[in-house]
Amino acid sequence: MTSDPPKLDLLDCGLYISYMNYFATGEGATSCVAVGSSRRHAEVVLKKRIDEYFHRGVETAPIDREMDEDARRMLARVPDDVKDSLRLMPRGAGHYFSEFYYNLS
Repeated sequence: MTSDPPKLDLLDCGLYISYMNYFATGEGATSCVAVGSSRRHAEVVLKKRIDEYFHRGVETAPIDREMDEDARRMLARVPDDVKDSLRLMPRGAGHYFSEFYYNLS
């Protein structure tokens, strides 16, 4: 009889979150978030999908118990099903990216 491996908490998986928030008066707000298996991986996933102008605003942090409030807020935008998939994938096997646009006018 085989048993399933123990489920790791997302905060123990060694993943990184990379994100960018841009606010423009009269245009709204744009937020982009990427999760990858390393700092570089998360940044590359994000930077490939956003204009180079926004690269200077990119923040990257480990997904762990010591994340700051901004990183936690961005991680909350990642759907729970995606978090479960990332948690179960072998290290380096996948990533996540999404872009949110809010029209504030």
